[in-house]
Amino acid sequence: MARLDSERVKRIAKVELETTGYTVVQTDDSYAWQLVAVNESQPTEPIICITVKRANTIRGAKLLMARYQRPNLPSGFQAYKHQVWVWVDRKGWLHDIEFEGLTNPVK
Repeated sequence: MARLDSERVKRIAKVELETTGYTVVQTDDSYAWQLVAVNESQPTEPIICITVKRANTIRGAKLLMARYQRPNLPSGFQAYKHQVWVWVDRKGWLHDIEFEGLTNPVK
């Protein structure tokens, strides 16, 4: 896998979510997250707000995840979940929450 620019990384994340059944919109970069995903076939599932970043190394990716990760609400109904996805150059995704069917994350 090659080194990718941040716009291409966002497009890859959007396509991966769409192939697993999510409807995804890309937000303006001035927001805390870049993608908002909704699983319309599961209306009780919360909206997912995703911060998408790119790093050169796994160590750099873990630092970004620690910086941008936000706690989700404890229990009960959640209106949204926040996730951090970091693309590690030449390796792939590092996710804080795994989805079935997505590219194998870097560990």
